[in-house]
Amino acid sequence: MLIIALPHSTHANTGYAHVHSDGHSVLRSATGAATTLSAHAGEVVAVVPHSRLAWLRVQLPPASHGPRLQSVLHGLLEDRLLDEPQQLHIVLAPDAEQTARTGGDTLVAVCDKQWLREALSPLQAAGLTVQRIVPELSPSDTPVLQVMGEPDHSQSVLCHAHGVTLLPPNTAQWRAFTELNQDDLQIQAEPAMVTRVQHTLQRQPMMQSAAQRWVKSSQSAWDLAQGEWAQGPLQRLQRQVLAAWQTVLNAPDWKPVRWGVVALIALQVLGLNALAWRERSALNAQQASLQSILQTTFPSVTLVIDAPLQMQREVDALQQKSGSASSTDLEPLLAALAGVLPAGQTPQQIHYANHALRVQGVTFDSHAPGMARLSAQGLNLRQDGNDTWVLQAEGMK
Repeated sequence: MLIIALPHSTHANTGYAHVHSDGHSVLRSATGAATTLSAHAGEVVAVVPHSRLAWLRVQLPPASHGPRLQSVLHGLLEDRLLDEPQQLHIVLAPDAEQTARTGGDTLVAVCDKQWLREALSPLQAAGLTVQRIVPELSPSDTPVLQVMGEPDHSQSVLCHAHGVTLLPPNTAQWRAFTELNQDDLQIQAEPAMVTRVQHTLQRQPMMQSAAQRWVKSSQSAWDLAQGEWAQGPLQRLQRQVLAAWQTVLNAPDWKPVRWGVVALIALQVLGLNALAWRERSALNAQQASLQSILQTTFPSVTLVIDAPLQMQREVDALQQKSGSASSTDLEPLLAALAGVLPAGQTPQQIHYANHALRVQGVTFDSHAPGMARLSAQGLNLRQDGNDTWVLQAEGMK
């Protein structure tokens, strides 16, 4: 993710402060011209400085949603804005859709359209596509005091449920803001201001650099990329999927889940290895048992290569010595072949050699029911050429 802090003034030409982030932490930060920024840094988020945003509350009438919402907003804000509403970029709160249907109180963010165009124009010219535009600071149900800058030039901004307020430089006037006295007030200060804030407020602030503040801003539910800066549903869906993936991959709250997934994968790998070892051991034991049976039954066999085939050959040799027919002699093979011979077909040639019966001039159906009987008898019928079939014991070639 590339997070770009838009400058307050587009005429200063000081470059863009930017942060490379995983969505939750700062990977690296720098300042440079738009042409130096990478167009392949993932999602690009622009941060609008707090000094360029105004926050207002409006009372929406019922059934003001849909195409007429912008005209309703312009009518409600016309007397409260210094510029014409058409010259301003007005964005409703993320959850304002339902409020517009039923009517009620909601927040709007307002900034100058021309400034936003000029701030984004160099980025677009450099080939960067800004997917989201977020406020640097936004309203918060829990009050947050942000102290930025250095002792000689600092700003203090209070984020509260009703908006974002720039506090006066004189801290004696802060007593007018009741949110600063709440127990749940959060204080975040840039490194150069931590000591002064601690001395002034007698409370320990949380240190937060500007880069960390911008990363936090990128997680805001507010998206100002609307109107002429809006993107299609597909791009929004891709951003949501990417944001969800970044959250699962990097968010501290998801750390137990990530460890759980790693542990589950490790258990699966160990389980598969254990199962493979058990199956391999069973197979080796079976092969050893076959070898033992073969060498016990036929002590003359000293080298075992294929125990079932060697045992069949030894049995056939004993049958030949005793004068009885074996399953691979001519007569048993002919009888087995007759059981699967298609009706009306007569072999043109029959050749028997090396315990294999070769027939020509017939066609067999490999899916015929009789084929299962051949397998049950330990025989195999295979095609050898266009019209030649070979019947022999399984395992023999």
